This record gives sequence, structure tokens and C-alpha cells, in this order.
Amino acid sequence: MRPVRIIATVVLAAVLAVTGCAVRATTDQTAPPAPSGAPSVTPTHPTAAPTPTTNTPAPNPAGPKCAISPKAGTAGSLTTLTCSGFAPSEPVAITFLAEVLTTTKATADGVVASSFPVPTGFAGSHYPGRKDTFHAKGRQSGNAASATFTVTG
Repeated sequence: MRPVRIIATVVLAAVLAVTGCAVRATTDQTAPPAPSGAPSVTPTHPTAAPTPTTNTPAPNPAGPKCAISPKAGTAGSLTTLTCSGFAPSEPVAITFLAEVLTTTKATADGVVASSFPVPTGFAGSHYPGRKDTFHAKGRQSGNAASATFTVTG
């Protein structure tokens, strides 16, 4: 053997030993035909293992939402803010500007509803066409949503 071939053989043997591979030298790599009368075997492909399930609630992909009813009225009139998308039973603060108007507890479905008077007594509070935005924010989840009320006079 030539020295280059010997070195290449030693290097190949070392690589195979390190990686744990084995070499089988055969001339024919095909399977022999099955004898007649023998049952045929169909190869199968492994299937993926089932995904484990958990009991955590699915997040609301649309996020929290609020609706206000009525959507317009005079300052001081009673309105109801209804929101969904909060954590079950979490406290939710309803605010206008920096003032907390009320805090309510979400239902098991993450829904809150609260009625309150439209704020009055600040500069411009009776200005027709003024848009008041009411915010709802979950104290545990941090989820937040808002709805707008239009002052009519």
C-alpha cells in the first residue's frame, strides 16, 4: 500500500471509531426477493406522538373588548360599560382620565359589566360633542380595553 492510502484508511477508521459508525462492505445493498408463499410486508412510516393536553384556558386571540350603552347622552346620565377578555374572577378597574370610577370582579368567563354616571363637574364636562373614553383594566392580567361615550349636551 502506498503511504497516502494507509493514512487515509487510518483517518477513516479513527473518524468511524469516534462517531460510533460501523462499515459493512457488501457488494449488493438490495434485499433478496421474498420466497413465494411468504407474507408480504409493507413498510410503514412512524407517526408523530400525540400532543399532550393541558387544562389551561385558551387565550382570547382578539384581546379584551368593551362596549358602552347608551353610546351618547348628557353629562351625568347613567351608562353601562360591558367588557370581555379578562382573567376569570379578576378585579377590573373602570377609569375615566386618571380617576377610578369603580372596581368590579370579572365572571368565570372573564366578563365585567358596570353602570356609572358620565362624569360632570370639570372644565368642558357639558360641552356637546365631547368624547369621553372609559377604560377597563384587569388588575392581575393587565388586559385593557376601552369604549367611547359622546356627550350630547
